[in-house]
Amino acid sequence: MTWWHRSCLAAILAFALIVPASSDEQAYRQAFVSEVVEFANLNRLNISRLHRDVHADCFIPVTVATVILVDGSLKGISIVASSSVPVVDRYFRFVIEHAAPFPPLATFFDSVPDQVTITHEFRLDVTLWSDGRRSDQPCERLQAPEGE
Repeated sequence: MTWWHRSCLAAILAFALIVPASSDEQAYRQAFVSEVVEFANLNRLNISRLHRDVHADCFIPVTVATVILVDGSLKGISIVASSSVPVVDRYFRFVIEHAAPFPPLATFFDSVPDQVTITHEFRLDVTLWSDGRRSDQPCERLQAPEGE
């Protein structure tokens, strides 16, 4: 083994040693978000219930805390930061509830906790045209339609 190979090997090992201890939680968070987004894409919110003249070409953020038990079942969901549009908040609760169960914690954690809380900001993109691009600005005035 040449000195260059030893240097590269040392650099790779050093990099592996500085990976944060919370990599288990980060990997689980990514799997959780992926499953929620996949379910949401299959069960889209009917945005005709939103004011299209107000909610157009923007995104509506909602921060949700989800408690997941060791077997991947859902213990609870709470809205941490509301979108201020009740139908959007309800939609994200629905999506998370129906995307469950999630992978068991033992699949991702070496030292398996009894439960984990994943807090994540989801966003609902509202565009006038379905061209696949994501909105890059939050909706300015959020309001629910009459009767919401």
